[in-house]
Amino acid sequence: MKSVKLRVIVADDHEECRWAMAHLLGVECDVVAAVADGRKLVDAAMSLLPDVIVSDIFMPALTGIQAMEELYQKGCEIPFVLVSTANLGAEDYIKRGAMAFVNKVDIGHDLVIAVFSAALGQVCVSRNAGERRSNALRCA
Repeated sequence: MKSVKLRVIVADDHEECRWAMAHLLGVECDVVAAVADGRKLVDAAMSLLPDVIVSDIFMPALTGIQAMEELYQKGCEIPFVLVSTANLGAEDYIKRGAMAFVNKVDIGHDLVIAVFSAALGQVCVSRNAGERRSNALRCA
């Protein structure tokens, strides 16, 4: 019996970050697209209908938050995992509709967990990057 992998879109304007996240997720998920801006993210999400979207917050054309809000306004309720280098506003991102927030310094050990948790409807937030220890992701 063949198992079905989660279908994920990755969005980040920094090629190295986009590649790293796609590579990391590609072990457990099917990365169906990796895009460099928020407009391309909306277009890819509407055509590919992934299970989860992983998006940087600060990108050209549309921010990750703007892309998320536009998709939600269009009735496309794909869970979002937002990533950034700063935790500022993480709780606000959740209130605005994201299922998870992962600090980019924590993607190595938190991103896959956050993606699967988001797919299951569980909210997760990275702790402050300065709190270096294992299990830095808080899920509720």
